[in-house]
Amino acid sequence: MNERRGAPRVQPKKPLAARVKAFLPARIVDLSELGVQLELATSLRPQVPCDLRIQLDDGEVVVRGLVRRCRAWGFGLDERDQRVLLYRAGLEFETKPPEALLQVVASVLEKASPPQVPAPSGAAGAPEQAPEQPVVRAPHGGGRVKVRIAAEQVRKVLSGRGSKDEK
Repeated sequence: MNERRGAPRVQPKKPLAARVKAFLPARIVDLSELGVQLELATSLRPQVPCDLRIQLDDGEVVVRGLVRRCRAWGFGLDERDQRVLLYRAGLEFETKPPEALLQVVASVLEKASPPQVPAPSGAAGAPEQAPEQPVVRAPHGGGRVKVRIAAEQVRKVLSGRGSKDEK
C-alpha cells in the first residue's frame, strides 16, 4: 500500500491533551507538520474549521485546522472515567503550525531508530546504503471500516448491563 501522507506521522512520547473549539477535551493520537489525529468523545463534522488548543510543557499552542474526517472508533473512558463512545478525527492544519509544535514532531522523529532494512547489493556487488527513515505509525491497511451500533446496545453498555454475558 502506497503512503499518501505528505509528512511522516508520529506518536507523541507522552499523552498530549488538547481542546477542540476551546471546550471539547481530546487526546492527540498522532501528529505531523500538516495535521493531527485526535481521539474525543464527540463527533466532529467534516469540512468544518475549528481551533485546536494543545497543552505542551512550555504552555498552550493554538492551531487552526479543518476537520477532514471523523469516525466512531470504540468505547473508552472520558475525563470523568465514564464509559463513552470515542471518535477519531483527522484535522489538517490551515497554516503552518507554531514552532513549539514542530519541535515536538522533530524530537520524536530524532529519537526514532531507523528500521532494519537489508541493504540491496549494487551492480558491482558492493552493498548500497539504504536511506535512513524514521519509524512512524503504519497506515491502516484494511480500508474503510463501517461501524453499525444499535442505540439500545449503546444504552446497555453505558449503563453497565451490556458488559457481561447475558444469561
